[in-house]
Amino acid sequence: MECVVQGIIETQRHVASEVRVLCDLEQPDPTWMVRHIGGAMRGSGADQISVLVRAMVESKVSKNVLRLFYALGYKLDHELLRVGFAFHFQRGASITVTVSSVNKMLKLHATDEAVPVTPGIQLVEVTALASSENYTEVAAAVSSFCEYLAPLLHLSKPGTSTGVVSTAAAAAASLMSHVRCRGYNMIEETLNCKMVGKILY
Repeated sequence: MECVVQGIIETQRHVASEVRVLCDLEQPDPTWMVRHIGGAMRGSGADQISVLVRAMVESKVSKNVLRLFYALGYKLDHELLRVGFAFHFQRGASITVTVSSVNKMLKLHATDEAVPVTPGIQLVEVTALASSENYTEVAAAVSSFCEYLAPLLHLSKPGTSTGVVSTAAAAAASLMSHVRCRGYNMIEETLNCKMVGKILY
């Protein structure tokens, strides 16, 4: 599970779950990962917390992962390039903040031809891993951390209107003075499958 809030991008399409293939380009030898993101937790408990809680499973894979998913019947829905910074904090939970620009790739893996999805606007996402036993405490830690970031921007559950940071520079400069950070350069591919409900682990 993870507890998450984010800013800037609002989507109109509701997706119950997604399979994403990620490639970390910051590594000397790019590394690949598969991430299955489940639907948001629902019910009265979910309505009472200010972050979105959803199931998430990640696994490292080889660079041939797309070939495997194509063989299983998946199709590539879209491919994005996210470029920016990732910051790591320990404030009641292990919290990661990413400040990144989102770019659309017109050809598969063509990072040099990537086009900004929202020019001049950065996506800010705050995430923290949790378990089914401690997600309430982790959600509270994320909420508290969002109050700490309030001078920079307003964060809320995905799909809810948010404040805007015009560039990553202001947020990144403030965060960098307090915490370790690393470059963030990630290909993110979202896959769809006709075989709904059949997810292999």
